[in-house]
Amino acid sequence: MSNKVMAILVMMTLCGCSSLKKTIIYSSLAGAMTGATAGVLLSPDRESRGANAVVFGVLGAGIAAITGYALFEDDPRNYKLKNMLRDEEKINPNEIELGLGDIKIDALLEKKEAYPVPVTELPDQLKGKVNQQFLIKYQSKERYVKKGNKTFYIPAFEVFEHAYDQQLEGEKNGVQK
Repeated sequence: MSNKVMAILVMMTLCGCSSLKKTIIYSSLAGAMTGATAGVLLSPDRESRGANAVVFGVLGAGIAAITGYALFEDDPRNYKLKNMLRDEEKINPNEIELGLGDIKIDALLEKKEAYPVPVTELPDQLKGKVNQQFLIKYQSKERYVKKGNKTFYIPAFEVFEHAYDQQLEGEKNGVQK
């Protein structure tokens, strides 16, 4: 009988647990078996062996479950390690995609003018309740972009942005209304 119990204890201690639930279950079972065995072996007489096995089994299960919970570590292969993650690309507000594949151009946009939209006056009931809309004209400078052994020439171009007056507060310099 004790050989079977020992074999089961050895199998349960060598068994790998992949989740917290399994770890607690297996450790409490192993603790219960160990505690019950200790209760039977340490009982002073034959009549108290059953009671001692139950008491020590429950204590062993509780202690082993708490120990299993405290020592549980999730599989490190499931973690996203910081050194494995790519650095997030920093977004440059002046960078414009021109449809040239992986070539991105820092346009160095310079604000030239702003045109209020709509051209007509707002009705009195809407004044102060809706944001004023603007079309903002930006002008880029001509650029040469070197990519590997190729050089690209990008002539100066204009870009128009549709914006609201919240974005223009504090940027009134050089803006025509």
